[in-house]
Amino acid sequence: MPSLIRKLFRKSNASAEKDGLTQPQREAIVDLLNYCMYADNLVFLAEDRLITDTVAKFNWDPKIPFDQFDVRSIANARDARENQGYRDRFLASIRDRLGTAAVKGQALDLCQELFLADGARSDEEDAVLQNLRELLE
Repeated sequence: MPSLIRKLFRKSNASAEKDGLTQPQREAIVDLLNYCMYADNLVFLAEDRLITDTVAKFNWDPKIPFDQFDVRSIANARDARENQGYRDRFLASIRDRLGTAAVKGQALDLCQELFLADGARSDEEDAVLQNLRELLE
């Protein structure tokens, strides 16, 4: 029995390192992807699926239920699309939580992937991506 417990803990430690991100970085990426999903005011199933698939690769903290976080994240993303002052604070928070240049680059790559998920990039999405590049680089 003790060997089984050790194996369980060993697996747990290995999975904790699998995405190389902190929980605030994971949350910032989800916030950013939700913000991007609403960039053109059209939400496609392919965009939502990309976010779901991305989160499935994360080692999400089980103490923070993803479904509850995502509801708040979507509400924040929608508010950011509607209010310039809130948007500035929201995006600054994302930038700060992403932290490193590598994670910021990863987040930008995911945004580009999300913008192409529906088959075409809109002018609104291009403008958002350009603003995000300036913010994160």
